[in-house]
Amino acid sequence: MNSLISIIIPTFNRSSLVLITLNSIINQTYRNWECIIVDDGSDYNNFLEIENYSKKDKRFKLFKRPINVLKGANSCRNFGIKQSKGEFLIFFDSDDLMNSICLENRINFFNKYSEYDFLVFSMGGFIKKSNCYPLKDRKVVNLSNKKTIEEFIFSKRLPWNVCRPIFKSSLIRNRIWFNENIQNFQDDEFNVRVLANLKPNYKSIDFTDSYYRMESSNINKYNNNVGKQNLLNSFFEYSKTIFYVLENSQVIQNRDKLILKFFSILRFNISKESNLINVNRTISLFKDKIKLTRKEMFLLKSMIYLNKYYFNKKGYYILTQYIEYFFVNTK
Repeated sequence: MNSLISIIIPTFNRSSLVLITLNSIINQTYRNWECIIVDDGSDYNNFLEIENYSKKDKRFKLFKRPINVLKGANSCRNFGIKQSKGEFLIFFDSDDLMNSICLENRINFFNKYSEYDFLVFSMGGFIKKSNCYPLKDRKVVNLSNKKTIEEFIFSKRLPWNVCRPIFKSSLIRNRIWFNENIQNFQDDEFNVRVLANLKPNYKSIDFTDSYYRMESSNINKYNNNVGKQNLLNSFFEYSKTIFYVLENSQVIQNRDKLILKFFSILRFNISKESNLINVNRTISLFKDKIKLTRKEMFLLKSMIYLNKYYFNKKGYYILTQYIEYFFVNTK
């Protein structure tokens, strides 16, 4: 098999990192690929560096996100899908790395498991590119689509992120798109819709062929007001998808987990500066879908009020602990 693989990478103002990523792609042992880089509005110098690098190899195809398209990684991925020509699709992040045999490995496994719609591979970590390593506690999930959706929604660790699968293009192209209205939960939201709407056959393989950049800037990027607001807004969109993909029996069975998930979002992300429009929409959605009791409604709204107006004031921690105890220990 010498099929064309389309690799789609969104990027924004991080030329110093994406060039390292692109270098890991140009060094692939498998040669029949195209790499579609979609810039999300970077400044002139960042774009120019990527443009100059991409001229090294005609397999790199650099685009600017059209001005009439929403800003964001998901919009760039959708634009990249439209430009792609490959029989297979890989979505990759602009700061991660591929092992030199990544593409060859994935094609070889598809030769062996051609009956599947997509394959998922393990992903390691790195701080410096010279020190890539497999994760000791890596997660390999091979369950029914229904159970895999539950893993995405309720597990502490995702079954996989957006970089780990290789998809047959026929599964994705013109059949499903990334949600352009969210900045967070992008991997979760896309994958649960793929599983629920397209009903694919997938297989996870414990072979580490790519590496995630383990930097504090990645881990802590939501520890600011903008990041927290994006998370609150995105959770509303993600919640709509959750209630769409879960069957009624799953919603009933996991009712308490859903409420606890919502409470945790409120507990750690509401602040004095928070805009509550989408938070209130999420409350209304939960009230409609899982019939929140009056006490549950009161305590969720109390958590919002405490964080927004009484954070770190006298009595805050006692009241917060009471609310947390109710949602964590009485459910």
